[in-house]
Amino acid sequence: MEKLSKSQFVKGVQCSKALFIYRKRKDLHPEVDAGKQAIFDMGHEVGELAKQVYSEGVEVTEEYFDIDGAIESTKTFIADGKEVIYEATAMAPSGLYSKIDILKKVRGEDSWDLIEVKASTRVKDYHIWDMASQRLAFEGAGFKVRKSILMHVNNKYVRCGEIDAKAIFTEQDCTEAVLERMEECENILPDLVIVLSNDKIPEVEIGPHCSSPFSCDYKGHCWSHIPDYSVYNITGGGKLQELLSKGITDVADIPEGFITTLKKTDIKAYKEEKVQFNEQEVRGWYDSLQYPLYYLDFETINPAVPPCDGMSPYKQYPFQFSLHVQDKPGGELVHKEYLQTEASDPRRPFAEELVAFCGGLEEKGSVIVYNRSFESGVVGKLANDNADLRKELMAIRERMEDLLIPFEKRWLYSPRQYSSASIKAVLPAFCPDFSYSDLDVADGGSASRYGAALIAGAVQGIEKDKIIKDLRAYCRLDTLAMVKLVDVIEELLGMKETI
Repeated sequence: MEKLSKSQFVKGVQCSKALFIYRKRKDLHPEVDAGKQAIFDMGHEVGELAKQVYSEGVEVTEEYFDIDGAIESTKTFIADGKEVIYEATAMAPSGLYSKIDILKKVRGEDSWDLIEVKASTRVKDYHIWDMASQRLAFEGAGFKVRKSILMHVNNKYVRCGEIDAKAIFTEQDCTEAVLERMEECENILPDLVIVLSNDKIPEVEIGPHCSSPFSCDYKGHCWSHIPDYSVYNITGGGKLQELLSKGITDVADIPEGFITTLKKTDIKAYKEEKVQFNEQEVRGWYDSLQYPLYYLDFETINPAVPPCDGMSPYKQYPFQFSLHVQDKPGGELVHKEYLQTEASDPRRPFAEELVAFCGGLEEKGSVIVYNRSFESGVVGKLANDNADLRKELMAIRERMEDLLIPFEKRWLYSPRQYSSASIKAVLPAFCPDFSYSDLDVADGGSASRYGAALIAGAVQGIEKDKIIKDLRAYCRLDTLAMVKLVDVIEELLGMKETI
């Protein structure tokens, strides 16, 4: 009999090929990167916190793959009269098995509630698949189940003192939706068992299921026949299907006039192997800048469990900025920065330093950012949190100019951008010698994770010193990157000749 876990079942619902590879082709498994590990760690933190809501529980502690041992421990706890069990485990005769975050006895009844804990802030469709297969396993094992409940994070919660576990979670009764989905689970389960009983990888075409609801770990294997830059980067929906039906995957083979959106510039650049430059539009953007220029970049945290009073789950809080100031074209760069290194709320000192370095109400000069909606949103929230600095902060926001615009609107576009206007794509396209590759912190996600660790007081000593050094190097490079891109614009406009 093939055993199939709840998580494997959900993986199989998304793609049977992914399930097969997970179970039978360990050689194709990618390493768990820092981003995925951070998601696992966050889920574990939320799961541990959820136990405080039902603090009278006992826990099944067998190793993850010791399913038989976990089932026996669950039975022992039930025989001993335990009414709340963490990681209770059950298996149906079909071989479908599941752990449940919290198994809770219904008082006065011979039935149980299944409480699944998720770090999300709402119920999602894949949660229903998850809970339906879970219920199928427990009922198949002989449990009388009353409710299927999803315990998720309440993003309206505001921390005040120690975390209030009951207040930071919301319990949502999903029983009706779960019962409706169970019939589909029962119909799909035999097909997945057949997949696992074979020795050959099933043939499944690539498509939207490769990215939804989760990006597949095996995309590198299944997409190996697709060029790194392909029609998937250009379009979607019916247009994409029309191209694929004609066997077209390479951008160079897209017919002239087939794409009428901004991406037509991408195709033209790729086919001509030439930078596309709309001098009039770029000059209009550049002429709106006012020296001195303040190149500004923020790093933020948005943890599930807020580390400081006055914070809420998944809200963005700035903890670091880098600032390069240039008083005239080609002028000397002056670098200033702020990084919250201690375990305390960063918002007030961050706001004070930002105003001190960017100037007060009378200060002139454009504040250049990359993706203004993000930085302006952060400043707006800072203004709400620091009423006495509101006017100064809002004045800084009014001075912001978005360096993303020329690249996003395709006024300036390199074929090496591969249809992305992200600074991580634009910078190497125009400044190939300027790279993040030598940095230990090389992306915003990593910066956020390390920043959260600093603010939570989770790192000390040599480890903390290294994190501080790495964060400063990364954020400084982000603003220096913007300086380099404006240099590129000035050179294309012929400004360098006059400097």
